[in-house]
Amino acid sequence: MTFLEQASQAIREAGGRMTSQRQMIVELLAEAHEDLDAEELYQQAHVRDASVSLATVYRTLNTLEAAGLVKEHYNSRSHDRKVYQLVEADAGYHFTCRQCRRVIHFESALVQEIKQMLEAQFGVQVSNACVCMDGLCPECRALQSVKGA
Repeated sequence: MTFLEQASQAIREAGGRMTSQRQMIVELLAEAHEDLDAEELYQQAHVRDASVSLATVYRTLNTLEAAGLVKEHYNSRSHDRKVYQLVEADAGYHFTCRQCRRVIHFESALVQEIKQMLEAQFGVQVSNACVCMDGLCPECRALQSVKGA
């Protein structure tokens, strides 16, 4: 079953209808090459259909998240920007450049080790790990070095 079919089913099971606006939001999520926050998703949807509301975007995201089709995570240490990604498209963890806001996706076996250690030591079940790292990307570091020289 495709993501669009799963999303449509989840929306119907939650008591909603798969409207053209919701379908467009789901399609934008499926086509995204980067993680999107609700505002970015709204802006992209609004370009295609000016009648789309931010509330529709949030309700659709909440329904998809409750169905386990998308998950939220944060790209900044202050957790001020919640972004969404398809569950099947797990991109791992994120480094965000403080200057240009570029986001670099990365995987880490160390995070998996920490999860396993927590589970073994405390008997918990870790379902999500939020790792937010920031600093300067190579390009911004180079620019800073040039300005400082």
